[in-house]
Amino acid sequence: MTEAARQSREGWGSTGDWTEVEGAWVLRPKYSEPSFVVHFVGGIFVGAAPQITYRFFLERLADRGALVIATPYASGFDHFFIADEVQFKFDRCLRNLDEPVNDLPTFGVGHSLGSVIHMLIGSRYAVQRSGNVLMSFNNKEASSAIPLFSPVIVPMAQSFGPILSQLTSYPTVRFGAEAAIKQIENLSPPVVKQLLPLLQQLPPLYMDLVKGREDFIPKPEETRRLIKSYYGVSRNLLIKFKDDQIDETSILAQVLSSEAAISSLLDMSIRSLPGDHGLPLQQVLPDVPPAMADAVNRGGELLANLTAGTPWEAVAKEVGTTLGTDSGILRAQISKDVETLVDVIASWISSNSGPRLLRP
Repeated sequence: MTEAARQSREGWGSTGDWTEVEGAWVLRPKYSEPSFVVHFVGGIFVGAAPQITYRFFLERLADRGALVIATPYASGFDHFFIADEVQFKFDRCLRNLDEPVNDLPTFGVGHSLGSVIHMLIGSRYAVQRSGNVLMSFNNKEASSAIPLFSPVIVPMAQSFGPILSQLTSYPTVRFGAEAAIKQIENLSPPVVKQLLPLLQQLPPLYMDLVKGREDFIPKPEETRRLIKSYYGVSRNLLIKFKDDQIDETSILAQVLSSEAAISSLLDMSIRSLPGDHGLPLQQVLPDVPPAMADAVNRGGELLANLTAGTPWEAVAKEVGTTLGTDSGILRAQISKDVETLVDVIASWISSNSGPRLLRP
């Protein structure tokens, strides 16, 4: 684990120097003063450690002059709670930065659920935003928004829930788990400690599922009503990816352009770019040793055979091909698509950094 973490920091193209400020992760431009501030919110699950899961995308954005403030959150069904949490973290972080940035234009950037959260923030708070960048907007029910939610995740949670409840009721087991986590925190490289929130968010989420909770708060129709009535950020860049199967950008564009209170002042751009729903999450990985790639391929074949006929079959095949012989070509294409995405966002921000349009 230590060696893998060392390579992830030294050999995987990381150019940034992330610092934690009041629960948020801050990344400054490496070679210049920042010209704008980005409040970034990631998608469900991966949003718990955005400085890791979105590292390549956010570091390239910092290269274009962004001071990035990425606000992590634990996944859950209450989107109001998440919106409050990330906005409070952002505000506290801004107040405690070493350098003053109040004169810089501020833009919200969100991916998937992160886009929904920015819409809720813009509907519930009088935030000072020069604009919002909303990638892969998705406001579906949980069963549609999260692949494999109904056929796999819910039954799995209901099966393991009683076991989790019994285990966590024993003080010895709880103490052992807490000691193990503390040992990882004390001995592991910083990058491994930063990954812990990805794991720590899962037990509470599982317990919610066990209790029968399957719907987001607010429900999609209520979110749309809030956007129509109260969303107050006039400048918006909506980005959809051509191979994204769960994107709802067109629905959001319709709501904003013809049904919302902000419609008369709306300055909206829509871009369709190469990639799928997970493009902003992609990382440029180092070349994998042939022996490791061979082991992964053989393990992937075994896993595919074991999962044949189940919902996990496609996932198992993907594991087996990720590190195959063409992975270098794939990584190069991913890098190009992420660079294109960052160029589009940076260009739009540059052209919209003037005085904000305010809703009366």
